[in-house]
Amino acid sequence: MKSIRNEAEPTRPQTSEILVIEDDVLQAHEIEVHLGRLGLSVTTLRSGSDSLHQVASIDPKVCIIDYNLPDIDGMTVTGRVHRLAPNAAVVLMSGRIDFVPDDILDNYGVVAFFKKPINLSRLRRLVFKLVQNPRLARNQLDSPIIRLFLPG
Repeated sequence: MKSIRNEAEPTRPQTSEILVIEDDVLQAHEIEVHLGRLGLSVTTLRSGSDSLHQVASIDPKVCIIDYNLPDIDGMTVTGRVHRLAPNAAVVLMSGRIDFVPDDILDNYGVVAFFKKPINLSRLRRLVFKLVQNPRLARNQLDSPIIRLFLPG
């Protein structure tokens, strides 16, 4: 039986532990399914502009952001996401690595930078730690996960 929501009821904001911002449908789906199997709540958005409109209402603990989005560059999205969800840990991923100074990564809450294709086991371990404590800095993680440029 379908439930009918009373129009007078206030809508609850969508909340999610993980926000994935990735334009590659297959990569986004793979990450979403993999993390979802761990019981994590995952929201996937396909563009940087969508994320800027929705991130505050999602209020994620961890944001996984593609560095090379087609509509807005990943660092711009990362900076805005950090302002809208300042407590969220940020993980960047890219198939093409550009140098980003450590102080900028720190200022934007970036804890790791993965090279695509993503090693889902490493991502899962990192995300699990960050969901438990999103305020971990890069230098507080068990292994030196400053930048994870190693492929799968």
